[in-house]
Amino acid sequence: MGEVTLSRRLAVFAFWLLGFGMGSIGYLSLPSIASWFAEHVPTFLNQSVIGALVAGIIGSAVSTFTVVTWANRTS
Repeated sequence: MGEVTLSRRLAVFAFWLLGFGMGSIGYLSLPSIASWFAEHVPTFLNQSVIGALVAGIIGSAVSTFTVVTWANRTS
């Protein structure tokens, strides 16, 4: 029973670490992505809205992919 707790803690830590890493990479690459979106998206969206959209899309894609992969793993 102690092994299950350790395994779950390790999985939660791994998800956190992956999310932190992807968030850091996204933050560093956000200016170039946001400027590209600013050129191709209508002008009623300002820079902060574009940044929030990009961060939300990347965060949801990474977390969904990670959870689905983890849930479908063979034990």
